[in-house]
Amino acid sequence: MKNFSLFLLCFLFFSHFASAQFPGGKGGFGSNPMMNAGHFYGKVLDSLTGKPVEFASVQLWADKKDSVTKQMKPNLITGMITQSNGDFSFEGLAVLGKFTLKVTFIGYNDFQEKIAFNFDMNKMMDQAQSKNKDVSGMINAVDKDLGNIKLSTSADMLKAVVIDGSAPVMELKFDKKVFNVEKNITTAGGTAEDVLKNVPSVNVDIDGNVTMRNAAPQIFVDGKPTTLTLDQIPADGIESVELITNPSAKYDASGGGGGILNIVMKKARKVGYNGNLRAGVDMRGKVNVGGDISSRQGKINVFLSATYNQRKSIMTGEIDRENLFGSPLTNVTQTDNPISIGYFAFVRGGFDWFLDNRNTITISGSYPTGSFSPTDVLNERTDTLSPSGQIASSSFYTRNSNSKRTFNNPGGALQYKHIFPKAGKELTADFNYNGSAYTGTGLFDTQYHDAAGNAIGNQIVNNQVQSGTNKFFTVQSDYVNPIGENMKIETGVRAAIRSFISHSNSFIDSVSDEFQLPGQKVDYSFTDKVYAGYVTFSQKVKKFSYQVGIRAESSQYNGELLDSNQTFQNQYPLSVFPSGNATYNLSDKSDLQVSFSRRVNRPNFRQLIPFIDYSDSLNLSSGNPNLKPEFTNSFELSYLRNFDRANNVLVSLWYRNTTDLISRFQIDSLLPGRDSKTIINTYENANSATAYGLELTGSNTITKWFTLVSNVNFYNSTINGTNLQNGLTNNQFSWFGKLNGTFKLPKNFSLQLIGNYQSQTALPISQSGGGQMFGGGGSQSTLQGYQKPTYGVDGALKYEFWKNKAASLTLNCSDIFKTRETQIYSTSPFFIQNTTRTRDPQFFRLNFSYRFGKFDVSLFKRKNTKVNTEGLDNIQE
Repeated sequence: MKNFSLFLLCFLFFSHFASAQFPGGKGGFGSNPMMNAGHFYGKVLDSLTGKPVEFASVQLWADKKDSVTKQMKPNLITGMITQSNGDFSFEGLAVLGKFTLKVTFIGYNDFQEKIAFNFDMNKMMDQAQSKNKDVSGMINAVDKDLGNIKLSTSADMLKAVVIDGSAPVMELKFDKKVFNVEKNITTAGGTAEDVLKNVPSVNVDIDGNVTMRNAAPQIFVDGKPTTLTLDQIPADGIESVELITNPSAKYDASGGGGGILNIVMKKARKVGYNGNLRAGVDMRGKVNVGGDISSRQGKINVFLSATYNQRKSIMTGEIDRENLFGSPLTNVTQTDNPISIGYFAFVRGGFDWFLDNRNTITISGSYPTGSFSPTDVLNERTDTLSPSGQIASSSFYTRNSNSKRTFNNPGGALQYKHIFPKAGKELTADFNYNGSAYTGTGLFDTQYHDAAGNAIGNQIVNNQVQSGTNKFFTVQSDYVNPIGENMKIETGVRAAIRSFISHSNSFIDSVSDEFQLPGQKVDYSFTDKVYAGYVTFSQKVKKFSYQVGIRAESSQYNGELLDSNQTFQNQYPLSVFPSGNATYNLSDKSDLQVSFSRRVNRPNFRQLIPFIDYSDSLNLSSGNPNLKPEFTNSFELSYLRNFDRANNVLVSLWYRNTTDLISRFQIDSLLPGRDSKTIINTYENANSATAYGLELTGSNTITKWFTLVSNVNFYNSTINGTNLQNGLTNNQFSWFGKLNGTFKLPKNFSLQLIGNYQSQTALPISQSGGGQMFGGGGSQSTLQGYQKPTYGVDGALKYEFWKNKAASLTLNCSDIFKTRETQIYSTSPFFIQNTTRTRDPQFFRLNFSYRFGKFDVSLFKRKNTKVNTEGLDNIQE
């Protein structure tokens, strides 16, 4: 009876196994999941350290007959991600099946092994019928410990995390160009302004205003709009710069025809812990110090960086003006030597919290602050002309100015990211806050005198006091969903709300020590609200791929002069911004693409505030609260040739048309306290502007010791301002070129030389708003002038030493040959003017840097990276 019972048990057990071999069950063999009793389990370890590897992808594959081809092909049966102790476990498996175990993880070589339960039915029957009736063998056969699976570190991964790795200086892609700043040694100890001066396709003027293809781009920091100016961002905190010339509907439509310039800040991307300490001094004795540290441990990744930078900037300026209005006519010559001394500090930190392998929360914050005290001595000579054009008399004055500007720009971000089991499917949500608060005072003492320097009349004193706050909130969510292997839908929503308040007072006193209005008093506030949604669809069909998208934005601007209750308003209930691109794969190394986008450039607060800036007596400036946004349509045809990872060329033909162009324009106005009209530089909406050009960009490794990034842009621009003045147009053909060469020298030395040339060009269509917070110099007029050719060369020499080249000394010099001089010619019905300016020529800076850290692959946690989990979307967890 006991033998019969045992036989019945074995019969049921083996029937259970046998039933698992028919199609339909888990693993592709069993018709009833309850009849699958197989169990595999094990642990994944680092082969070098013996530590568990968390978040590794473990998959079971088995051959199954394809329903269409009737051929056997590998099929994913089940899979999972290892736990924090490296464990994995699969249950309910067909015990007679034959499987392939695959284990993968970033930074390790893939592991693959054939496995099976491998029990012998006859042996099991014999064991069951033996005298001891032992059935433990049957149980052990279907409950199999695979032991410790040891992953070896990938040599490619180890190379990738070396500080001086294989990443090229410039990476060319269709949707963007990526400039890796860590390879750029000329900007050590500088600011983002210094970085962008060396980026191909980008032009930075003497005041820090940025243009791409002679139009101002929208400046982002870490993919988000910012209230920071370029001289408030330390160069040592920047990882890369991304140039997106024709953004898709996914991106914010604001920014005009220049596209998007995204500054990517450094963040913990290396495993283990690592950091950097740096210090430097420039030729004027101003120091810069900073450091950053990051660590990944368990489910937390922490990063922190701080920079303190002293600056002393010296400029020279000269203006020659021939006035064409008034009687008698006059000629004016002005010279000045502005000096700005101050500092800025930048602190940034945050952490990533890996809730699990599919969910990550990131919290970060930043706090830039600084103070600058510009001083200037300006000398002006006015020659009164006789009817014959000879100098009849001359008058002179000297103006001393002392100013102070401070700023505090707190910012914070909360980000959430969820990756679905389906490969490529993800959901993100972001909340960002960027604030700024500034104060400024300016004291301008003007004294008229004769040619011998003897004072004439009383001293005139003008005192300007400004303060303001800017609060910028953005909320955004994006969703990506692949439809099969070759199609994808992306959609998202965004809300951006900006609130700005400015208080500006100008006091005048010519007799006493007590300042009085009415110089001018302007208290101005505005709110700018933009709500947006977008959807894009992309598909790949053999060698052809395309993406189409549409973005809808509703915007509302409300401004108010608080003292007079005068209001200004612009509303666009619904603006549509389509985009599209199509790419044809000519070969495995070359592609052809055509793209289109529509964008908008909304006026910034400096262009809107109706406050007259008296800091330059020959170039008074004021905003215009009645400005309207400008709209731009852009087209681009590109050819990309990748010879290999280190050698590629991008050729682009582009065309851009802008309506309601925001332009600098000169008007005459009667100011308070004056009995004659004065020329004011302000902003107006011109009819339109068109531009087209050819851009060539190459990134090449010429030899093992020499790499070269080259960029040249030929373009023609035409501005139509006939709505402002009869016959007013400005047409210019120009070209711009930049070469960036890096030399690896013996004895751990490296040399970098960067040269650029800009031919005569129409003045930039609009300003980026990313320049200096308190820049000096005269205003520029787009419609009524051009900039003369300019060129310059920057260089740096770097020496690396200590173990693993952990320390380095860098000596850099900007404008080596003192040739970078800005010369502007402008004309209007009121005057003809030539302006010449320079800033910090042949400027030297010495910097020391030391990096430290520990590499530990086991700490490389999955921060929503693309681990090999394809097919797991059909697996129940």
